[in-house]
Amino acid sequence: MKSILGSCAAAILIFPLTAPAVHVAGNAPNNTPPPDDPGFANVGTLNGASAVYLGGGWVITASHVGVNAVTFGGVAYAPVPGSSVQLSNQGTPGMILNTDIILFQLTSSPPLPDLSIRASTPIAGDSVVMIGNGVSQNAARSSWNVVQGPNENDDVWTPSPGGTVETFGSPGGQTIRWGTNNVEDFADIDDNFGTVRSLVTVFNDDLLNRPDEAQAVLGDSGSGVFLKNGSAWELAGMIFAVGTLENYDNIPGGTTTSILDSSVTYAADLSFYRTQILSVIPEPGTAALAGMALLGLLRRRR
Repeated sequence: MKSILGSCAAAILIFPLTAPAVHVAGNAPNNTPPPDDPGFANVGTLNGASAVYLGGGWVITASHVGVNAVTFGGVAYAPVPGSSVQLSNQGTPGMILNTDIILFQLTSSPPLPDLSIRASTPIAGDSVVMIGNGVSQNAARSSWNVVQGPNENDDVWTPSPGGTVETFGSPGGQTIRWGTNNVEDFADIDDNFGTVRSLVTVFNDDLLNRPDEAQAVLGDSGSGVFLKNGSAWELAGMIFAVGTLENYDNIPGGTTTSILDSSVTYAADLSFYRTQILSVIPEPGTAALAGMALLGLLRRRR
């Protein structure tokens, strides 16, 4: 497969201009937890986009989404003022220092489980579950013939049954929804808010082999990408931008709300940032071990 890093158009932010889910091919709404739930309730709404509850009162989202109250299960949880931490690329050559990833603390913790953050980069072909809160999509496809122009925003799209390009438009509205896809490639993506070490998925509209195939759309910034490790689910990525393989522009309905059968989703590879995240909020097992060690020390002193 050709490297997506070399063939994709520039990443496009998927932060909503108005309050607007992961698009799922097919007619299933997928707006309730899947049978094997990786953490559906841990994905909440923030500023019309998304955020993921990690545990210990902390959430993760895209920097461009911002800090505000996060809603889980219909309850809004206020942020702790001044608690926001923007992650960095730790001086990695070729990468801007800052990333489009922030953590911030909530004044009270929602009654949700703590998530495990994946410790190693997924491999190409790994199956993932994407959960997010963007604009809803029509189940029906529209077909087009496209003549690409030499300049920006001059592609001509003509409706045509059996056309070479399919799109899904948006009827409006939003809900948290899940879908599945595969990790296709890896890239360092600069979305003007920093460089992000990223996992890349491609939307192929493959109803036969992947009836719940997912693609991020407007409002999915800050969404979660989950991967199963043995019998345990892990948070492997956080969605922050979209693009296309074909460099189309002037797309009917807009780039961030319409989906093409060559659309891609960019998600931060959280294994690359795991050490930083755990320096802010230790994983439950780490915190428990530290607590047990402290208890043992106190007992010895007594």
